[in-house]
Amino acid sequence: MKNSHLREIVEIVGVISIVAALLLVAWEIRQANRIAAAEIEMRLDRGLEEMSLRRATSPDFAKLFPKLSSPGSHLVTATEESQIRGLAQHLVNTYYAAQEAHDKGLLDASGLDVFRQDLAKTLERLPGLVPAVRSIHDSTPRMRAMPVFQPLRDIEVHREPVPAEGDATGN
Repeated sequence: MKNSHLREIVEIVGVISIVAALLLVAWEIRQANRIAAAEIEMRLDRGLEEMSLRRATSPDFAKLFPKLSSPGSHLVTATEESQIRGLAQHLVNTYYAAQEAHDKGLLDASGLDVFRQDLAKTLERLPGLVPAVRSIHDSTPRMRAMPVFQPLRDIEVHREPVPAEGDATGN
């Protein structure tokens, strides 16, 4: 075998090795991204599950939920109002983190939609939570355009106008 043939074979093997190494690195990066996405989704889910666990294990916290599900039928103490704001902040932070994960490519569109639907169901089941969530949402300009908070904005569109005092419908 001539020197030139040997050199060509070595060059071909070198190019093949480089391409194989690049493919391996790309595969490893893809796997790392999948793992990161799964971890993000699990952390976000844990944030929502934390509320259910606390409700199940803390009688004082559990007492909030009848008031949240039927706000017009119950009086809310200052302490409970503070708890409601804390709960709202926890939920807003979780949904905000889901949107951020989606925006950074760590949560796909269907994953974000799960969180959007969860927010819609939560606000439907717990209408007493809407004012606190709305207050946080409205005070943070960046949230106003986030798709994950669309269910909150939909409630605002369908909200009934509150009659003014002395109005014929408000007595």
